[in-house]
Amino acid sequence: MVQDTKTMENSLNLRRMICETNILSRSDCSAALSQGATQVMVAANGPAEVKLRNAESENCHIEVQYRPNAGQEDIQHRLMESLIKRSFVRVVATPAFCHSTVYVHVQEMTDKGGLLACSINATCLALITSGIELNFTVAAVHCIMTEDGVMILDPDHKQMKQAHSSFTFVFDSITKNTVTSYVHGSFTFEEYEKVVGVCREAVDKIFNFYRKVSQNITKVVTDDS
Repeated sequence: MVQDTKTMENSLNLRRMICETNILSRSDCSAALSQGATQVMVAANGPAEVKLRNAESENCHIEVQYRPNAGQEDIQHRLMESLIKRSFVRVVATPAFCHSTVYVHVQEMTDKGGLLACSINATCLALITSGIELNFTVAAVHCIMTEDGVMILDPDHKQMKQAHSSFTFVFDSITKNTVTSYVHGSFTFEEYEKVVGVCREAVDKIFNFYRKVSQNITKVVTDDS
């Protein structure tokens, strides 16, 4: 019984985060983020002139392109683009850039679990370093639940094999409300609410990490630095 409790407690920790910003000279801003062994590189450009077909009266138009580290792009990658875009629709300051486009290029480097959350967090870090005015920031947390009802926060690829259900939640930095969510598997409403609560508590660590990065733009930042 004590061993099970320890396992659960140890499973509710985020993996180590490392970020390096402005690493690509040909982009307006860029960030490489590692969460555990999962790594994503994001380049962003803009605001730029919007194409007429994409012009929106109130929102900045966001173009997201996701590239896998190997193989052909497929429908799963289109879903990644859609979820990333949806997470940032309200983030870019709309009054200033309502007739502009921000181009975001997400490059998968290694996928060892939590790839969607890492991609969203890397995108936010790139935008933070861009100088673009943001309404707020967002951060994503990934969590799984095993068939025995044990939650594992920010699981790696080995722990993912135990997943009975998977949850990725994106929270805003102001009220920590859910901006976007992507869930699959079977679970009860009570389990869902429990996972949301654990992820909402954990996201504070990511927002604190953002602050460290913004204060050390030209440095490599780790979450224990």
